[in-house]
Amino acid sequence: MSTPVTSTSPTIPRAPGAPLVVAGWCLVAIYIAATVTTALSTGSVSAAAEAISGAALAVFVVLHTLTFYKPAGAAAYFATAVTMGLGLEACSIATGFPFGFYVHYAEGPRAFDVPVVVVAAWVILAWLAWILARVIVGEIHNRRLSVVVTPVVATLIVGGYDLVIDPIGAYVRHMFAYRSPSGVLGVPLSNYIGWLITGWVLFQTFALIERRWRREAATSTRSALLMPSIIWFALGLQVNLGLLRAGDATTTIRGMPVALADIYETSAEMTWFMMGLVVVISVIRLYQGTPTTSPEIADSSAHRAG
Repeated sequence: MSTPVTSTSPTIPRAPGAPLVVAGWCLVAIYIAATVTTALSTGSVSAAAEAISGAALAVFVVLHTLTFYKPAGAAAYFATAVTMGLGLEACSIATGFPFGFYVHYAEGPRAFDVPVVVVAAWVILAWLAWILARVIVGEIHNRRLSVVVTPVVATLIVGGYDLVIDPIGAYVRHMFAYRSPSGVLGVPLSNYIGWLITGWVLFQTFALIERRWRREAATSTRSALLMPSIIWFALGLQVNLGLLRAGDATTTIRGMPVALADIYETSAEMTWFMMGLVVVISVIRLYQGTPTTSPEIADSSAHRAG
């Protein structure tokens, strides 16, 4: 007598990081919705939406670090980013190095005259740039070369965003002011040099210590790696949507009246090339092969083999 055969679908084990990935995508959706709402609304609704978008990004980074690193590694990242961001910002306010002299006007608590929101911005932006750089650089069999190249790429990515956003932050939103404004949009060269120095020191420091805390690659890795690309696109979209709110208002740069629409338009154009290129390359790198050969998984596999 034969034993009946029951046809059932095999149970696919859930990846350990799957809940974090699902939560991450929910936060990405909240961030994008709040960003669009901020641009299309005014008054208290716009302010509330902006607060929600910032909170969503902050929580996203916490969960996303835990997707790729063990708790000790996530803590190491936050400690590195806070120390470098706060330390060099405070140093520049006091001495002019490395960003030049400037004053922060952002509201809220401060440490060494640096607003906490500025330090939080360093933590968030640096994390996004770090993951984007890891995707773009991919697996380099010479680990020493990878430890050098990835921080450089991450530095250029985060510096590219600063190139886009600082004219808006200084002359549209008046969040900070430079002692010696220069250039077409009033942002001195020293500011961008400071971003490159701070970014490189932050990323290079983390690159030297982070590998020991990496989590094993999971089936959801490519989905998790895609999220920073989507957020980077949304950050650029936020600048472009600013054109809808510019109106006929003007500001003053080096004693000359400048239309806010001109600042937004220039910054929006820069997002297409500075940020758009990063998004396109990172997405191509993620989908150029099968999930098992994506840059992050290949890197993790090589690390286990070594």
